[in-house]
Amino acid sequence: MSETGEFVVQQPGFTGSVSELAHALRTGSLRPTELDLYQLVRSYLDYLQAYAADLEHASEALPRVAQVIELKLRLLLPKPPRLDPEVAEAEALEQSLEAVVLLEALEEAIDFLRRRRSERRLVLPARTDKPPYPRPHRPMRTSPTALANLASALRVGGYFELEPERVTLKSIMRDLFMAVRTRLSGGLFDLLHLRSWPERTIAFAALLELVKDGKVTAVQDEPFAPIQVSLVEGTSEDESVATAA
Repeated sequence: MSETGEFVVQQPGFTGSVSELAHALRTGSLRPTELDLYQLVRSYLDYLQAYAADLEHASEALPRVAQVIELKLRLLLPKPPRLDPEVAEAEALEQSLEAVVLLEALEEAIDFLRRRRSERRLVLPARTDKPPYPRPHRPMRTSPTALANLASALRVGGYFELEPERVTLKSIMRDLFMAVRTRLSGGLFDLLHLRSWPERTIAFAALLELVKDGKVTAVQDEPFAPIQVSLVEGTSEDESVATAA
């Protein structure tokens, strides 16, 4: 390989480039029998290893490589002896010229790839101007200080909360007695329509107070069954209200 990266043919009777080798064979200055085709193809394939990365991107060079490999395989096959020296020399000249032409074509492809690679190093990416993108102005032109003053002016200074009405033992006793007096009997929680467990606990305590005072009766058939509440006959509304108060 030369300093420029070009392949150099090194044979016992010749040293030079592939083009010079082809010229020597055509003009007869180098006899075909003096050219070792196997060594020539083998050295050129070794030379291609340095350009394997470039050949992967060059589809035009790949067929040339395949032809050189095919030529190398043909050279390795045994050949029958030729009786006529002129025929043997003509065939040797033909094979030599064929090998040189293939190598020369492949070298041209490598030179083309080398030039392309060198040209790409000099290419600089172009920069384009940014497209105009007008942004709309804010609907209210003001400063951060003015916005802070506006926020402080609109800040809520006070608030109030609504507290739900609380139930007491006396209120539940009154409501339970009025419900039983109206319906005469019914389930404890069906009469009062209570949802929360604290309210149901107070309702159960109110029921016990009314049962203790003899105003109502409570019956539960089995554990966890609904508690049936009934009004005791002869109980007046005024008496129950006075008891609850």
